[in-house]
Amino acid sequence: MSASDEVYCRLDKRNRIVGVGGAWDRFALANDGQSVMAARVLGTDFLSHVSGEATRSLLDRVLRGARRSGAPVVLPFRCDSPECERHMEMTVQAEPASGILLAYRVLRMVPLPVPLRFAGSGLPRGRMLFRCSTCNRLLRDGRWHEPSSVDAPATPIAVSYGVCDDCRDTVERLLPAA
Repeated sequence: MSASDEVYCRLDKRNRIVGVGGAWDRFALANDGQSVMAARVLGTDFLSHVSGEATRSLLDRVLRGARRSGAPVVLPFRCDSPECERHMEMTVQAEPASGILLAYRVLRMVPLPVPLRFAGSGLPRGRMLFRCSTCNRLLRDGRWHEPSSVDAPATPIAVSYGVCDDCRDTVERLLPAA
């Protein structure tokens, strides 16, 4: 991802999306994200677009911490496509009037040996796995596993999103001191 592929999002003091930029729509379309095209997200609550209560709660804490300290927070995360691991970072920067600028960029991409598809809704809950919203690992049999280690079924893998303890600890460590 080049600088022209970076994605930006501006929030007001109530976490409403007041602007998006960079390759926002191109990234959304490339990732089956028609529902998060710029025209559809402007004016909406940013956290309403985040899957999983644990993820929303942690991200809300990050936004509050950045506003309180004024220091930028840089968080690593994964945002995989079905064919590729995408190792990314999100920079959270406080702006005037308690706004926030979120800047996302891809650090590196690694092809997956087998395409993986995930779905968070519309699938039976009995075989649902927890997926960490930060590192994308899957919780199976009490342990977190890389998605590529899971047998790829012909149908999407049903997931519910959360945050693993390792990622929660990393985020807490990267937050500015209160």
